[in-house]
Amino acid sequence: MSLVLEMGTQPAGLQVKTFGFDNTVFLGDYEISLKDFLVVAKYVLTNTDLEPNDPRLQFVKCIQSMKETDGYKPGQKRLETSEPAVLSLKS
Repeated sequence: MSLVLEMGTQPAGLQVKTFGFDNTVFLGDYEISLKDFLVVAKYVLTNTDLEPNDPRLQFVKCIQSMKETDGYKPGQKRLETSEPAVLSLKS
């Protein structure tokens, strides 16, 4: 399964994919390590001052609410949140 970015990404339709415990994030034609992806997320969250109604605040709230739950495979775990998805935000 993949996620298609269509809320301001140019060109529209960039696909994001992960595969199990590969520790690689696929962004279109690019492959980046999971660690580099997390460094990018931290950079985006901390590099500029907050604006009114900044979507980063909702994203942080979503991440903070995450809990471990049973995974899709027997004996595995994954993360889930009860917070509204940041994906519902419009750019």
